[in-house]
Amino acid sequence: MVEPVLKHPRRPKNYKDAVRIQERLRSRLVLEDHTGSVRLVAGADVSYDKGSDCFHAAVVVLKFPEMETIEEAHVSGVAPFPYIPGLLSFREGPIVIKALKKLKNRPDVILIDGHGVAHPRGFGIASHMGVLTGIPSIGCAKSLLVGEFGDPGTKRGSTSPLVYKGAEVGRALRTKERVKPVFVSAGHMISLDRACEIVLGCCTKYRLPEPTRMAHILVNKVRKEALTPCPSPVGRGVKDCHSERSEESVFSKELLDIFNTLLKEYGPQRWWPGETPFEVMVGAILTQNTNWTNVEKAIGNLKRSDSLSAEAIHAMPEARLAELIRPSGYFNIKAKRLKSFIKYFMENYAGKTEIMRKRDAAQIRRELLSVTGIGPETADSIMLYALEMPVFVVDAYTKRIFSRHGFFPPDSDYHEVQRFFMDSLPRDVKLYNEYHALIVRLAKEKCIKKAGECRICVLTKAKNP
Repeated sequence: MVEPVLKHPRRPKNYKDAVRIQERLRSRLVLEDHTGSVRLVAGADVSYDKGSDCFHAAVVVLKFPEMETIEEAHVSGVAPFPYIPGLLSFREGPIVIKALKKLKNRPDVILIDGHGVAHPRGFGIASHMGVLTGIPSIGCAKSLLVGEFGDPGTKRGSTSPLVYKGAEVGRALRTKERVKPVFVSAGHMISLDRACEIVLGCCTKYRLPEPTRMAHILVNKVRKEALTPCPSPVGRGVKDCHSERSEESVFSKELLDIFNTLLKEYGPQRWWPGETPFEVMVGAILTQNTNWTNVEKAIGNLKRSDSLSAEAIHAMPEARLAELIRPSGYFNIKAKRLKSFIKYFMENYAGKTEIMRKRDAAQIRRELLSVTGIGPETADSIMLYALEMPVFVVDAYTKRIFSRHGFFPPDSDYHEVQRFFMDSLPRDVKLYNEYHALIVRLAKEKCIKKAGECRICVLTKAKNP
């Protein structure tokens, strides 16, 4: 049995509290090698049930360097914390600890499918698990959280430094020729050199090390074979718990406070500018890579030529459409995209938004993303502003503002950021509409790209009254 040397931290009250706990635990971090003779290596992985807060953890222990499986353990439960990039350990850590407790053999090293010190605050889930268990730990991830790296070379075992804020926080390691590298960082009680050595020793036939690869296979098998849904953390059914999230989320109050601060400062923005839902759809496509003033000119041309309807655009030659929307920029490309959308809209919904609104939101999103030239931001803008579906729109402004306030890294994935907001806020069309509009207003006036005017920003004043 693996008994933690430290009790897992309490559930954070809010974002700042989570960061404080993380920084306190980081003070215990040891980045010198204490592995000694390694005979047993454990790999841990977590898998989620789609559409709920149920999740599962699996741990597999293998002999090193033979890579023979000697023990497996798994456990299922309910996520105690929302998904936040950089704070993954508060969501996944408790269930990984529960799985480790079921082991009969104490491993010499734990491999985590995540990061160690290659983390915005130098304390990722691998470091977190290492400090709590007192077992040397390694982070081995498939993708980056922070930092930059060069080409590690093509041969197996080649590495290149992963650098963040001028320091080496990990390495890109080529575990197999002609495949992408993995990203290795020290977790706890191990040096970076030793971490890379062990990861490479655990990689036999595949890109990923056997312990985490086997844990991944096991945890997905457990998830698929689960016969009963996990209990809801607030007494509701799983489906209801996911679809009506928010009030109890640790970030709900913080995000709503930010919203109310912006609303008080700027007032209602009354977005999206458009007289009809169809005009909003067209505007969402035309606003790609340009400002709204240019879009207004293009829409004005369509109105003056009596062409701002699905039927008119559908029948119009592409060259004529391109000429009308010329002010929006990239007019030939946008004409193709607009024609593709209109074709989909006419063939599936007879050009009527009222029919489209009756369909399932997930289905509509899949359909929109299959249309040429429509990406997540455009699809979500159409859904929120034209179809009045509760989907939070993320853009570069959202990432800029909230990464500067420490909620997630600036290069976070679109869907990671969207999931953060939708897991933390009530599912409310008006709230999502107004929140996004206020974010855009703040970004344009204060949180500008090169150097935000932080000292006079209303959010800074609210933090430091």
